[in-house]
Amino acid sequence: MSETPPQQATAEQAVTVLMAVVPCGADTARQILADTAWAAGAGLRETAEAVLLLGGGGKPPAPFGRALADAMDEARSATESVTRPYTRLLPDPQTIGELLKRHRGLRRRALAAPHDPAVRDELDDATYTLCILMGQRNAYTALRSAELLLGAEWLGTTVPGTTVPGGPDQHPDRPPVRSPGTRQQGTTGHDFP
Repeated sequence: MSETPPQQATAEQAVTVLMAVVPCGADTARQILADTAWAAGAGLRETAEAVLLLGGGGKPPAPFGRALADAMDEARSATESVTRPYTRLLPDPQTIGELLKRHRGLRRRALAAPHDPAVRDELDDATYTLCILMGQRNAYTALRSAELLLGAEWLGTTVPGTTVPGGPDQHPDRPPVRSPGTRQQGTTGHDFP
């Protein structure tokens, strides 16, 4: 059994920190690390060490700070905006709430133990699941969309992109969407949700 070389171990710890901070998947975190190294004109190990400083609450050295911020911003805005993500069936808010709670816990665990590959793998799986359920390719956008969905559910309002029957955004090809809490009266005279 061979041990992981120190340079690769440091890089994988930095990947875990980036996954928790951005948030993003492992592949995107590796791309952020490579882009930062290239922009800063430094090696991968030095860049990884700068990222680990960020994960510990510190500030990366001057050549890495701007390059890292730019790479993280690029990863966060890599795909479509969150303005109208709900043009399909919405996932169950309870399921999304449980996944968000798990995702947040894993992000905290990843920052506390960036050397643990099991935490990194769990975080990557949770991020992927969140992207699939929210129909987004970008983890940051999926996270924001999920929080928007839960916020709207919690407040009892509609989500942007869905409408109340007869509302200004009603699409002629879509059936009307009821607002949570709206009741319809059945033919027997009894109310039902």
